[in-house]
Amino acid sequence: MSGSRISSIGIPRAFYYYQYPLLWETYFSALGIEPVLSPPASASTVAAAAPFTEAEHCLAHKIFDGQLVDLASRAQALFIPRILSMTRRHICCAKFGALPDASRALLKGPGLGCPAGPLVLSPEINENKRPLFKTLRDFALELGADKKTARNAAGTALETMKRARRTRLENARALPLQGRFLLLGHPYTVEDPFIARGIRNKLAEFPLEIMTFEGEDPPASFIRWCTFNRIYHKLLAMNTASYRAVIQVSTFNCGPDSVCADIFRRLCLDRGLPYLELKVDEHTGFVGIETRLEAFADSLEWLPQGEPQ
Repeated sequence: MSGSRISSIGIPRAFYYYQYPLLWETYFSALGIEPVLSPPASASTVAAAAPFTEAEHCLAHKIFDGQLVDLASRAQALFIPRILSMTRRHICCAKFGALPDASRALLKGPGLGCPAGPLVLSPEINENKRPLFKTLRDFALELGADKKTARNAAGTALETMKRARRTRLENARALPLQGRFLLLGHPYTVEDPFIARGIRNKLAEFPLEIMTFEGEDPPASFIRWCTFNRIYHKLLAMNTASYRAVIQVSTFNCGPDSVCADIFRRLCLDRGLPYLELKVDEHTGFVGIETRLEAFADSLEWLPQGEPQ
């Protein structure tokens, strides 16, 4: 594949975009390819996806499909990697592995119909087999970059991502040592402006820690999904005296959420931490979420901090 064939590449601001902060736009810019980001998710994104997306998809997937609809006419190619593992000895949601094929089918389907393009680029990311640096370097070579440019692009992108992740960790560490609320969920739910912004804004009056996925990889456990294994170890190791409550944002029809939410609820119960799960989909009204958050926060005032729930 010749790099001169591709001048711009569309990157949906969903799913893997939030797993790898600033990585992709830095990487493609270093290769001389213009990264075209979809707009931040909104109600109009979900509405744009409605005629094409599967009804059974989780909200995050519907947002992704809506962004594909937007990018299909704005970029020469679309970047949709086939992600099998982001952490050694762990796996990802099965949808990530099938995402390139599902996206091609959507783009060529009735209504949207793009039989001749855009080109979908889908390198395989599998940390169980190859470190991310080698995957990025070799993909750059496939795009027509020379060896030096490929190495530099991969190295620069990874270093930029590491700095962004360090900033997230530093922000979490700067919070007060007591009275924190911990917001749990996939990176693409707790960071997404449509799914979580209203929740984050409502909790802004409290010391709010957004679950981060940075730092050393935790040990393997009975949870094979990489993000939820990290959440599990966070709940096991956290100093409960520093936290007032745990809130998990789940999306309707998410398989890992449906399996792990009760595990996390029971773990919080065992550790004496109040726990609230907020399940959202495209029909969720923020007024209802706001009422639940207010009632939950009010109920915490009846209990001494640290009292078992």
